[in-house]
This record gives sequence, structure tokens and C-alpha cells, in this order.
Amino acid sequence: MASPLDGLQSLAERAEAELLAAVAAMPGLPGELWRVWPRSIAPLLPILVHASAVCAAVILGYLLVRRLTLRRRERAARMRSAFAGMVTLAGLELLALAAAVVTGRVLLVRWLGIAPGTGGFTTDLTIALIRWLFGVTLTLLLLQPSVRRFRLAALDDAGARKAIWRVAILFAVGHAHVVLLNAAQRAGLGLPSVKLLSCLVALGMTAGALQLLGTLRRHGMRPIPRFSAAGLTLATLALWVWGWVALDFDLYRGAVGTIIVLLLAVALDRAVAISIRDSRRPAMMRLLFVLRVVIDALAAAFVLRIAAEFWVMEAFGVFSAEEWPGFARRLTFASIVLVLAVTLVAVIHAWTEAKLTPPETGMTAQEREYRLARLSTVLPIIRFVAIGVIGVAFSLVALSAIGVDTTPLMAGAGIVGLAISFGSQTLVKDIVSGIFYMLDDVFRLGETIEAGSRCGQLEQINLRSVRLRDQAGRLHTIPLGDLGAVTNHSRRLVRMTVSVSLDAVPGQAELLRFSRNAAAALRSEPMIHAAIAGDISVRLTEPSDAAEGMITFSFSLAATTAERARDLAQRLVDETVEEARMAAVSGAVSVTVADLPTAPATPPSPPPAPAVTAPQPQAMP
Repeated sequence: MASPLDGLQSLAERAEAELLAAVAAMPGLPGELWRVWPRSIAPLLPILVHASAVCAAVILGYLLVRRLTLRRRERAARMRSAFAGMVTLAGLELLALAAAVVTGRVLLVRWLGIAPGTGGFTTDLTIALIRWLFGVTLTLLLLQPSVRRFRLAALDDAGARKAIWRVAILFAVGHAHVVLLNAAQRAGLGLPSVKLLSCLVALGMTAGALQLLGTLRRHGMRPIPRFSAAGLTLATLALWVWGWVALDFDLYRGAVGTIIVLLLAVALDRAVAISIRDSRRPAMMRLLFVLRVVIDALAAAFVLRIAAEFWVMEAFGVFSAEEWPGFARRLTFASIVLVLAVTLVAVIHAWTEAKLTPPETGMTAQEREYRLARLSTVLPIIRFVAIGVIGVAFSLVALSAIGVDTTPLMAGAGIVGLAISFGSQTLVKDIVSGIFYMLDDVFRLGETIEAGSRCGQLEQINLRSVRLRDQAGRLHTIPLGDLGAVTNHSRRLVRMTVSVSLDAVPGQAELLRFSRNAAAALRSEPMIHAAIAGDISVRLTEPSDAAEGMITFSFSLAATTAERARDLAQRLVDETVEEARMAAVSGAVSVTVADLPTAPATPPSPPPAPAVTAPQPQAMP
């Protein structure tokens, strides 16, 4: 078996031989071109008319569709949703490209009678023209000369237009030289001369691309995109030259396909990001977030598929031609499984946020703050568990799909799980305790709790521990399994008393009706109803000469709600008094809030005093 050093040495020797052959063919290149030129031009003259007519029709169809869709493209550019506008623009541009493809195919097959898959100058020129139109369309979508917010690179309008024209010229030179070299090779031009000419044209195109990147620096293009584009250009040149050396352009095609997929994915990702930034509705923002994750996952799947086909199969020959179709199907299924896994994780994340995020209406600011505290407490654990389960399950399915035996993995996971369960019982205890603390909503971030001998504000909740900050500023990290009984000082109750003054003793029926209506009014407010603990007690104090009478409504409610509920409770009872129109009620309503009385500790009973035996009198002698 050859070592990697032997492979590198063989590659170097092959490159050296090709370089020497190119150098040897260079002196005779002008003479060979002069010899082949008449033989290549003469047969092409009658064909050139048909080829020119087909190409003109293709360009006309492309421009006609773009002209007809001009207003729709202008409306798409003004859409509020950047993603919808980008997709609409891409659809309209692809519609023009599809019209060019259909026009060329119909003319080649129906008018000229050229069978599909048949080579020739007319077919090569038409295919090259369509590929050039595809490159121009892709450049238009990425640079957007008239829509700055959709532009992938940070360029001004003049720089975008200049880049589009220069890229279109470079693409035209590249596709035209391939068609001409194919025609010259069919006329008898030697392979070394073809290689030399193609590499020289590629070097010229690379120099033009690098010069364009230098020019775009003055139009606002940032260094990182500029250097990345320069690196991709040089890598593409290297793969093109290697394609001529090995007479196999699969690596070059794979690199071009990867670049196209990545550019489209980045453009769509940018459009979705702009839409998320501009959106004002949380539901739409969550939907766009899921869509962004799906786009990135699909791009990764396509890149993986291209890399597997053009590098693993073609370059390294891991699979034979007979084995590749079956593996390709399994790889496609595994990619779909992984994309579904990533999509499901994104959907679960968006769903948990939708369920736990407080609505903007129907809740006070403090209630939204408490709801957000619960979100920050529960959501990390839900996300961790969901990602873990989905990641493990879908990864095993994907590995099994591509032929990996997952039985040892599952057995090893079982053994590791058993070892962890025996060696990390404390860790499991902490995690399980934390889950039940979250489910029971014992505490939330920002609340003050007391656990054991430590009391402080809850700053952070991890998977297995919590962090408390006490009044002295010290930070205590307590494992969840060691918390035990927790006292939540942020959820204490207070006693609210609503008093209604009386001038006289009302009738029994009036008193019952008023008490029932006042209690119902207090519970009709969602904030008060949710904060009340227990029942509302009603007590009547009859008026006397020394003091006025009153009806008192007393109930316990959460201390965090008491201050905000005081004025609301008084207003609700005032409205009930006005509706009741009781003659005995003077109309004065007062609300007081007091802490709940603390039951005094019962002192232990003193031990019984020992019995004292009185001495017995003795008889006198």
C-alpha cells in the first residue's frame, strides 16, 4: 500500500510533467493555431448562422420576460418582508432564465432537429449561453444593483453595477473560450495546446477578478468578503488547472456547485435576518426563525452531498461506480433525517417561547416580568432535554441509514449510562430534583429564597445547581439535590381589608346581596383573582353611639400584587356600592394592607416539680 508521501511525490511528478509539456508546446502554439484555424472556421460558417439565430432567440426570450416582469420586480423590491421580496425577485429572475432554457431547447430539437444529448458547435454555444445567463442571474440576485437592502456585499450602487458588468464579461470570456477550444480540438488542435490555451485564459480571468476586487474596495467592500472572494477565486483556478492535468473536472464542478449553494444560502439567510429585524409580530419572528434554520440546514445538506460525490467518490475513489448509487440514496435519506431533526429542534424552541412568553395585552408589566422569569428558568432545561433526545435519536437513524452498525453504539451508550448511574448518583439526584423543582414552579430567577441556612436572591439556575446572592454580596452555589425544603420570601401573603362604612344596619337580604356582588366584583379582576389565596370573609359591625358600623371584606393575597391591587379593589367596591344604592351605606370605602399575623411559638410546658415529702413529727421523749 502506497504511503501519503508516495502519493504526494507522484502528484508532484505529474504536475512537473504537465508543466514541461506546456512549456514545450508554447513555441509551436502560434503555428498550430494558424494551421488549425482554416480547418476549424470553414465547417463552422454554415453552422454559425443557425447558432447565432438560436442564441439571439434565447437572449430575446430572456430579455422579453424580464421586461414583462419589470413592475413586479419593482414591487417585490418594496415589499416590507425582505424574505418575501427576495424570494419573489429570485422567482422572477428564474422565470426569465427558464424562458431562455425552453426557447433554446425548442429551437435545437424542433427547428434544427438536434437530438438531446448530442454534441456540436450549436449545442455547445447554446448551453454556454444559458450557463452564462445563469451566472449573470445569480450575480444580479446577490448584488442587486437597485435594491440596497438585498445586496449581499456592502457596496454602493455604482460598485454593484460595475461588479455585475465585469463579472458578466469574465463569465462570457470563460464560456466562450470553452466552446471555441472544443471546436478547435475537433478540428485537430493538439491536447497540450488546448491545455495551455485554457490555462492562460483562466489565469487572465483570475487576474481580472482580483483586479475587480481591488476596485470594489473603493466602493465600500469590506476586507473579509474581499479576501474570501479572492481565496475562492484562486481555489477555483487551482481546481480548473488540476482538471486539465488530470483530465477530470469533477472537483472543479463540485467546488462551483458548493460556492453557488453557499452564496444562495447566505443571500436567503440575510433576507430572513432582515425580515426578523423588521418584523413587529412575535409569531412572525418565530416562524422566520424556523425558516432560517431550515434554509441553513438544507444548505449544509447540499454541501455535504456535493462533497461526498465529488471528493469522497470521485477524488479519493472510496466507492466504485457500482456502489455509489446505493450509497447516494442512503446519504440522501440520512441528510433528510438530519434536516428534519434540526427543523424539529427549531420548532420546539419556537413553540416553547410561544407558550411561555407572556402576551403583550391582558397582563401588567410586573406579571409579564414574573412570566419572563419563569421562561428564563424553565426554557433552558426544556431546550437541553429536547436537543439531547432529538440529537441522539435522529443521529442513530441517520448513521443506520448510511450503513453504520449502531448496535455497538447503543450497547456502549447503555454501558456508559449504567456506569454514570452508579458513579454519578449525586448528579442524577441533582438533575431529577431540578426537574421537579421546575415543574412545581418552586422558584424563579430574581426571587429571594431560603434553603437550609442560606438565604439570598436567585441569580442563576443551572442543570444541577442554583446560585444565590446574599445581602452581604456573597455568592452561594447549592446543588439542587441539597436544597431540600425551600422557603420563597418573594411569594409571601398579606391580608387586605376592604371596609365599607354604614350609617344603619341594612336588611338581611340587602346585606347578602351586596356582600355577594362585592366579592364577585373583586374576583372578576383577573389580577386579583389569581393573587387571592383562600376565601373572602365578610364581617358586619353594627353602628353604635361610639363608632360607626361597617362591612369588612378580608382576604389574603400575594404581597407582590397587593400594592397594585389596592386602588383597583377600592374602585371595584365603590362601583358595587353605587350599583347597590343601599340607604344604610354612607359610601366611604377604605382599603388597608397588613402582614399576616405570625402565630407565636408555644413555649414548652415546664417539667412537673418534684414532690417534697414533709418530715414526720417525732414524739417527745
